[in-house]
Amino acid sequence: MLESITSIVSHTPTWVFVVFVVLIAFGLRQTQPRVVSRRRLIVLPLVVAAYSFYGVVMASHGSALALAAWLAAIASAFLLTRLMPPSGAVSESAATVRVPGSWVPMVVILGLFTARYAYNVMLAMHPEVLQSAGFMTLFSALFGFLGGLLLSRSVLMHVRTPHLMAA
Repeated sequence: MLESITSIVSHTPTWVFVVFVVLIAFGLRQTQPRVVSRRRLIVLPLVVAAYSFYGVVMASHGSALALAAWLAAIASAFLLTRLMPPSGAVSESAATVRVPGSWVPMVVILGLFTARYAYNVMLAMHPEVLQSAGFMTLFSALFGFLGGLLLSRSVLMHVRTPHLMAA
């Protein structure tokens, strides 16, 4: 078991570790309260959701089952976020929002990174998994759910934070 892990890590390109460290730093920044533009509040999660969609389309070659799993997972994430909405966002100005720190973005970012890494390792070790509808469906649902959590959290904060009138 330890030999397998060592082999996997030793065959991982250095840039992957650099990306991992950058993502951790970015995730840690999200744990602190900060002021962001309303545009940035939505754009970054949209980019993450688009990346998760792109990953699913490329990995599954546009499989209808994989895309349906991704969509269902996005919807599930929105439902969960609606049932347990984020709180504490406050308008700073007409164009900015003070966002409370949260570990949710860190979990989502690292979850997406880990899922993608595990997918690539599995593909390298067992290329036949690419033909497995069950594996693709699970991968798609995981990517959709994680991307949906970040997007739904930002959308709810944007919608539920009153817009201040410009002076």
